[in-house]
Amino acid sequence: MITRILTIWSRIETFLIGLLLIIALAIFLGGGLLRVLSPGNAVDWATEVSIYFIIWATVLAGAAIVQEDRHLHTEVFIAALSPRARRVLGWAMSIFAIAFIAVMLVYGWQAYEFANLLDERSGSSLRTPQGFAVFLPLPVGMALILVRCALMLMNGQRPFGHLSDVPERGE
Repeated sequence: MITRILTIWSRIETFLIGLLLIIALAIFLGGGLLRVLSPGNAVDWATEVSIYFIIWATVLAGAAIVQEDRHLHTEVFIAALSPRARRVLGWAMSIFAIAFIAVMLVYGWQAYEFANLLDERSGSSLRTPQGFAVFLPLPVGMALILVRCALMLMNGQRPFGHLSDVPERGE
């Protein structure tokens, strides 16, 4: 059941990430094209809105990367360790990463609330609230990663790298 949830979640995420990036590209190119072809009708917000879509796509990709085990790892020194040491280090790093993400979620939420308190707005004619567009993606992305990690752990998988799978030197 959990495997099915993770599979469906990955498909939805992949679709959303692709959609957000295509929309960002269309808005960016459309704004540039409008600026060249009809300078009098040019908009000052195309680049800004494109960046917002890219920010949201990026934070959504964080949870997908956890599932695919594509987060950054250093394997140079790990290969020299014994299989038991690699396993222990792998779990320690997973616990450390999950704790870090939880802290980032809390501080990201505080930054979002602070931006809303100050009613920060963009400099373009849209006057976009920065809390939603820039600060909210961080806690949302971190929450998605934590939920993904919980599902992976319930499914018997270790998030953040399979250090025990690193081949020993000479293999």
